[in-house]
Amino acid sequence: MATFDVYYLNPPPGATTLAFHFGRQGIGLEETNETLASDSLFAALTAQAAVSDPARAPNGAPAWIAPFVAGQPPLRHSSLLPAIADLPLLPRPLLPLHLPEASVANAKQLKKLRYLSPLLFSLVCRGEPLPERIIILQQGKVWLSEDEADRLPSPWRLTNNEAREAWRARLQATPLWQIEAIPRVALDRLSNASAYYEVGRVVFTPGAGLCLLVSVADPSARAPFERLLTLLGESGLGGKRANGYGTFGWRRGQPLKLTMAATPRRAVLLSRFVPADDRELALVRDARSTYQIVNVGGWSLTTDGVTLRRSSIMMLSEGSVIAVNDRLPEGKLIDVRPDETITHPIYRSGLALAIGIPG
Repeated sequence: MATFDVYYLNPPPGATTLAFHFGRQGIGLEETNETLASDSLFAALTAQAAVSDPARAPNGAPAWIAPFVAGQPPLRHSSLLPAIADLPLLPRPLLPLHLPEASVANAKQLKKLRYLSPLLFSLVCRGEPLPERIIILQQGKVWLSEDEADRLPSPWRLTNNEAREAWRARLQATPLWQIEAIPRVALDRLSNASAYYEVGRVVFTPGAGLCLLVSVADPSARAPFERLLTLLGESGLGGKRANGYGTFGWRRGQPLKLTMAATPRRAVLLSRFVPADDRELALVRDARSTYQIVNVGGWSLTTDGVTLRRSSIMMLSEGSVIAVNDRLPEGKLIDVRPDETITHPIYRSGLALAIGIPG
């Protein structure tokens, strides 16, 4: 059984919803993702450690990151994932889905599917058929079982005197998040000429939001991690923080327990991943592996206040399936400094948070 701590992001004081701008590489400000990848979240936590703690490793990195660099991470975390109340939504594994005959119509929406409820995730990982009745949300991006939906609190709960079919239709028509384009105007300081542009933001419906799965190897690392998460919530996560996006509170919920194979032969990634060595690279190339690769680039702000483009790296995305033999994939950190003139490392996390599944 795999057990993860679950951290839920709450709206900041005075707000009822979460709003973020999670930029997409190579696309303008008008576009945003609904979630944030694990490597970007790790970079944000490291930046908070750099400004809040003067302790430094010999290479200039914050002391908090030292065990991660040494290959002994005290904890591993997932990418930010959607959640409905206390129900985390997990990335769809790149595995076959065994749909019952009554759900064959759902096959048309498989291309849109991105997140599964814990029960459906476990069934897919074990290669078992999905239940007859599945509730499909967010235009096909989210699937959950009717049993899990029955346990959701208000406003998702089935109300008195509400027919079950009407309740299902109401859930399917209620968005978990919406992508909005906010109009903005920039003024030239010399000519006072105006330029219109739009900034995308993702706004979560009250009762829905984001969550983070964490596997803790060293319990003493939990308090520093939670302190950095608090600071990150106050300073903001993602882009356009000066416009009020990205602030949040957090709470730790009940641990998530997933029952999988006692002797795993493959693993599903809950985070992005970079193979740590030739052994892990060979497992990625194994015929049992199915994965997607993303090219991760972007910009960084150095301690001298200089903005520079990071070196691009290739990473395996969440939901990828990796062959394993004796242990789960570990991954590594990568220094993405563009050149040696930068006096301190700029780390990107390819550390894997994975769950073992049958072969």
